[in-house]
Amino acid sequence: MFILTQAHENVLYLIHMNKEVIYLEPEDDITDILSKLQRAEQKVVALVPPKKATMLRSAVNMKLVAKAAKECKKVAVIVTADPAISKMAMMAQIPVAKTLQSRPVVPTKESLEAAQADEQVIDEDLADVTDKAELDSLKHKADAPGKGPESAAEARKDKSANTIELDEEGLENGSKKASEKAKKGTDGKKVPDIARYRKWIIAGVVAALVLIVFGVWAFVFAPAAEIVVAMSTSSSNFSEEIRFTSDQSAENVEEGILYAHKETFEPEYTEDFEATGKEDRGEKATGTVALAMRFTPQADAATTVGLGKGTKLTATTADGKAVTYTLDEDLTTDWSGESTADLTADGWKCSGVSSTTCTKSASAKVTATAAGEDYNIGAGRTWNPITDDDETITISNSGAFTGGTSREVTTVTQSNLDSAKERILASHASEGKSLLMDQVKSDDVVVIESSFASEAGDVKSTPAVGAEVDENAKPEITVKAIYSVYTLDKTKVEEFIKAKMQVADDQRIYSIGDPYVERFTNLDETARLKTVVKTGPTVTEETIMEKSKGRKIGEVQSLLRSINGVSSVEITPSYFWVNSVPNDPNKVTIELTVEDN
Repeated sequence: MFILTQAHENVLYLIHMNKEVIYLEPEDDITDILSKLQRAEQKVVALVPPKKATMLRSAVNMKLVAKAAKECKKVAVIVTADPAISKMAMMAQIPVAKTLQSRPVVPTKESLEAAQADEQVIDEDLADVTDKAELDSLKHKADAPGKGPESAAEARKDKSANTIELDEEGLENGSKKASEKAKKGTDGKKVPDIARYRKWIIAGVVAALVLIVFGVWAFVFAPAAEIVVAMSTSSSNFSEEIRFTSDQSAENVEEGILYAHKETFEPEYTEDFEATGKEDRGEKATGTVALAMRFTPQADAATTVGLGKGTKLTATTADGKAVTYTLDEDLTTDWSGESTADLTADGWKCSGVSSTTCTKSASAKVTATAAGEDYNIGAGRTWNPITDDDETITISNSGAFTGGTSREVTTVTQSNLDSAKERILASHASEGKSLLMDQVKSDDVVVIESSFASEAGDVKSTPAVGAEVDENAKPEITVKAIYSVYTLDKTKVEEFIKAKMQVADDQRIYSIGDPYVERFTNLDETARLKTVVKTGPTVTEETIMEKSKGRKIGEVQSLLRSINGVSSVEITPSYFWVNSVPNDPNKVTIELTVEDN
């Protein structure tokens, strides 16, 4: 129900009062309309815009009319059948009447939709002329002397006075009646509202298109079939000797020489280990020794006499221990054997003619071969002399040896490293083999599992061998493990098997089991290749396709079962409505399976 706005708050007061009609001209702008509205003498003002007028099709202009009417305490009514103007009036809450004789109502959304569906267009300029006689009369008055357009407008104003009844009940009932009348024809019969059924019509068209597209897809593109034919076969054990080569160019499948490719997996493992080496890393004792060297030269015998740097000298301590020192200086002299004079220049003294004896005394510094206090010896210790066929050297010390200290430390030994390496390889062998097999196994190769081997690559330790291990620290070892296995090309293996298998003319090989190699030792030795081969009657996919395409599923099953060696046939269509095998080979999948007898 329409609710009166503030613009109609005095509507009850206006009942039965005179109304004023203002005919708008095409050249009028919004300022002219507002001015005419304000100058109107009556409280109710009917604004009649010309046909196809544009000034009141603006929401802003319509709101200005409503505002001006409110300010001058008038009720403006738009007399029009134009849906666009009626829509603007609805937004501004201004009453609308189709003709000057119609009851004005504020338009609603429903009434506007009904008006748009009505094909009858009301001539707004002649809305107040009821018959042809009145139209002629108005024209006659307009043509009379002294009667211009203003007189005609006044005539229409007089004619239309007191024809609008605007009250609360009229506004409410008029809105309903206008909506109902818009839905009926001029003869009182109800006119179908096409807009009302527009969604149903569109939905029906879309559904029909979808149904057509689905039909084309379902019966042209969708049909497909999968045919699984089980063949009755027999199994045979295959066993042949093969040889190997690491040179791919030397492979000869016919002679059973197969290329063996070495696959490796090289992880690194880092673990702690125990260092057990013990060493005295203190200071080494030093001292001075006196040497008495005696040499009997031989004629024409070149030789070197004396002691060289680094010569080991051994003494006995007071408690009977043997301690060793190294000579820090070189005390050697080369003799050519020509004469004893060759030695005299280097401090040697020679005497005698038939039996020459040369002597030399010298002193030299020595250093203990190891650290420790045991090498601190007193003066006058006993030293082991050095003798050979022609030379004798005696050693003595007139002073004590000092400076030797003890500091025992733990060191890394080579045996520590070797033990840790073997332990790591053994503990990770199973894991390494599993990871290697996962890396190399595929449908394209045959893995010779018995060729698996493991060895150590680079080995590093921290600290290094011979180095001191810090107290409360654990040394670390890093071992690069090298796991390896040989593989064969499965295609070449199956080629060799097919070449060696003896199959009758009416038989064929349907499948070859997983080949495996036994008795492998190394690449230079022979091994044995074994597997299981399934053979059966010769039936090809081409034969099955020729007997199947374009036929009903039941007929195809009967035809294929009649082939010798076929034990069962299973046909699976792509959809439940497909009952034939398509003619297109690309839409038919054929699978041959084998069954053992």
